[in-house]
Amino acid sequence: MPDTSRNHDAHDYAERIRERLPRRLQDLREAARLSMYALWRKCGVSRDTISRIEGGETIPGVHVLARLAWGLGKTITDFFSGIEDEGGRQED
Repeated sequence: MPDTSRNHDAHDYAERIRERLPRRLQDLREAARLSMYALWRKCGVSRDTISRIEGGETIPGVHVLARLAWGLGKTITDFFSGIEDEGGRQED
């Protein structure tokens, strides 16, 4: 039988990541002093897609995240570590 309390914790953790992802992308893009257009030119992810991610309208897959991270001069680990630093995973 699955441990439902752990499933709930995992769901909450995933939701926190999803909620913080738009702001993290915007923060990294602004720190790099890149417009959405400039980031598109660097990584090939359209301005519309970047706008929808930053607006919380869409959740990017790993391929898009990898391209965005590359365009920002970051790794995916860098991208997510900034999100986790805001609240992180709660250990037992």
